[in-house]
Amino acid sequence: MHTVIIIGGGPVGLFAAICLAFQGIASIVIEKHSTTTNHPKARGVNGRSMELFRCFDLEGQMKQYQMPREACRFTWLEDFQGKEITRIKANVDYSFYSPTENAVIAQDDVEQELFKKAQSLPLIDLRFNTKMTDLIQDDEKVTIEVLNKNTNQTETLTASYLIAADGAKSSIRELFNVEMEGVDNLGVFCNIYCEMNLDKYVMHRPSACFMLTQSEIGGTFILSKKGLRRWLIGVPIDPDQNLTEEVFTDDFCIEYVKKVINDPDVEVHLINKSFWTMAALIAKQYRIGRIFLAGDAAHRLPPTGGFGMNTGIQDAHNLAWKLAMVINEQADESLLDTYFTERVQIAKTNMHWSITNAKRFEKIFIALSENDLTTFEEALKDQTHHINNILLDLGFIYGTEYQTQENYKPSAKLGARAPHCWLDKDNKEISTLDLYKNQFVLVCHPEAHYWQEQFHKFPCKIVTVGEQGDYSDKNDDFLEQYEISKKGAVLVRPDGHVAWRSKDENGEMAQFSWLVDLK
Repeated sequence: MHTVIIIGGGPVGLFAAICLAFQGIASIVIEKHSTTTNHPKARGVNGRSMELFRCFDLEGQMKQYQMPREACRFTWLEDFQGKEITRIKANVDYSFYSPTENAVIAQDDVEQELFKKAQSLPLIDLRFNTKMTDLIQDDEKVTIEVLNKNTNQTETLTASYLIAADGAKSSIRELFNVEMEGVDNLGVFCNIYCEMNLDKYVMHRPSACFMLTQSEIGGTFILSKKGLRRWLIGVPIDPDQNLTEEVFTDDFCIEYVKKVINDPDVEVHLINKSFWTMAALIAKQYRIGRIFLAGDAAHRLPPTGGFGMNTGIQDAHNLAWKLAMVINEQADESLLDTYFTERVQIAKTNMHWSITNAKRFEKIFIALSENDLTTFEEALKDQTHHINNILLDLGFIYGTEYQTQENYKPSAKLGARAPHCWLDKDNKEISTLDLYKNQFVLVCHPEAHYWQEQFHKFPCKIVTVGEQGDYSDKNDDFLEQYEISKKGAVLVRPDGHVAWRSKDENGEMAQFSWLVDLK
């Protein structure tokens, strides 16, 4: 019997398998397509996701695909070759808060690197071009039937648990009649993915996204891929403008792109096209017995803000360590219920923020249509909040609401992502975040003898920071960032979030109701 079956070999499914492998848990990934996606889809990796990729030695591989940091996030134009209205740039310096940073990277590149990593890990069995045809579960196991589309052979597989990372149209969610709440249609779009040379139009103003305001193509956007040769043209499906799915033939797509570029001589090579519906939906439950929903199967976030894939990646990271502890008999089943209670609040907050961004776009184009330049300019100025979102990115705290202040301030409060500090050992620089990978870690000053003794029997690694410690405190800010004295300590979960803290030696030992007695 397998340990965990994962349905879906997209970014969430692949990352779930990688997280489990680093916990020593074997998994089998079932993906109905023969390869990872050949369409850019999502375009942003936020700072927290990049920190997670760093933990699994993927940061460098991902960053080879990123757009230059100096590129604008949005460039608004009346016409692609015409008057430029404004440029909107990211202005948050992540170096104060993180060992890495957010980046504009297309989903197809992310999936490719996750696939390579998963291939390199013996605990992961990748089964692409394989379709799940049946699924049942009982109190002890999950059983599925799969069809290998290469051989046309069927096989029955069993596992202790199953992760449904099978996307927005999740067949597993539908099979178990899991309800979703929210708005199921905020607009339908066609993405035209093509190759063309636009150097003469964009080299002087590199941008992740060009937004066009001219009335006949209003709402159309142009997204660039690294290398400035491949482009994604997003077109709203609007029957009032005779733009229905049926008209988007290959020839129509090519001619439409030329119209958008306003250059009939540009050579456009169509790669593929994709139709998609913007929705804002969250499942009312993420767990059905031994089955867990993750990523788009659990929540469909508008892409306006780039939190869809990122929220799913962090779902996988949250769930993996909890499954590992239960499988390894270090925790009882109640721990698995915290996956929903913690992650659903994050999904709701990210969804609300994404909807706000989507409504801002709507406000902009309505103002244009009504020639309301005052509202138009105000909404454009407000769009800086769309991309400068470090508070949502790094500031979320499990078990509480998001921080409400305008500026992000790192915190070691219960449920917060543990703060980043630079450490040094043998002239090798690492971040405190590099310590949190696959187990609980108690971090403290070398003088915190009381807590080191108390946690000696707890299933965790003890790391001391400071003079004569395991690591030196490079910038002398560890105690300040973690908000403890030399006698205090912080217990950090395998996913990098704070599980317990005592500012000095007068606190009480951490107690977790789900922890199995290990004595």
